[in-house]
This record gives sequence, C-alpha cells and structure tokens, in this order.
Amino acid sequence: MKKTINLLYATLVIGTLFLASCSPKDDPEVTPTSSDPREKFHGNWYVTENSKDYGTSTYNCTITDSSSSPYIFIAYLYGFNKKIYSSVSGNNLTIPSQIIQGNNVSGSGVWINSTHVNLTYYVQTTISHYDTITATLTK
Repeated sequence: MKKTINLLYATLVIGTLFLASCSPKDDPEVTPTSSDPREKFHGNWYVTENSKDYGTSTYNCTITDSSSSPYIFIAYLYGFNKKIYSSVSGNNLTIPSQIIQGNNVSGSGVWINSTHVNLTYYVQTTISHYDTITATLTK
C-alpha cells in the first residue's frame, strides 16, 4: 500500500513538473496591431453636425481606406452620396480641397479616442459662400 502511495505521489510530482515546464513563450505570439495610422478611423460613426447654414443634424457615416491609395474615405459626410478623401498623419486628418457633387470641400479633424473624432470642414456652396461645419463623430 505504501508503495502505491509513493508511486502515485511520484507520478503527481512528475506530472506537475511537466505541466509547469510549458511556459507562455511556447504559445503563438499575438500579432501586434497595425502601425497604419488610418486604421483607428475605420468604422461606422454616428455624426452630430452643426452647419452654419442648416443648423444641427445627425446621421451615420462610414470611414474606410483603399488599398490603392494612402487616404481614408469618409462616406455620407454633409449628406453627399460620394466619398470624401482625407489624408491621415498621426491623430490628425486633413480633407484636401476637392469637388464633391459640384461643391468644393476642405477641412481637418482630430482623432480624440477610439469612440470620438472631431471635424471642422467647409463646403463652398456658391462662388462666394462657404458653409462652415463642425462635427462630432462617435461610435
């Protein structure tokens, strides 16, 4: 009986040592997140927008990027049916001057955190008039 208990104890000690030898370094490494600064802007956003001309409005927009360019694309901003492109540097985005549905659009924004982006942009609605828009994007 004593021999059986000693054998059981030895098996338990050896089994414990074997399992303890499996360290986390043997597990596959987790792939770090991308270093692409555009990635943090991706997703579906709820927009609260204040237009100098039209007042406050709310709607949804989508931000994606293209594999063929270094820009992000903002869909449905200002009610446009065409995507607005923007460059990203760190936490800042720049909307370069571009013609969207007959209007000149430009502006800038900043990524505050994973659920909050602030934008200020301008839409030239006539030759001499620009609508000034501030927008908060939230997830």
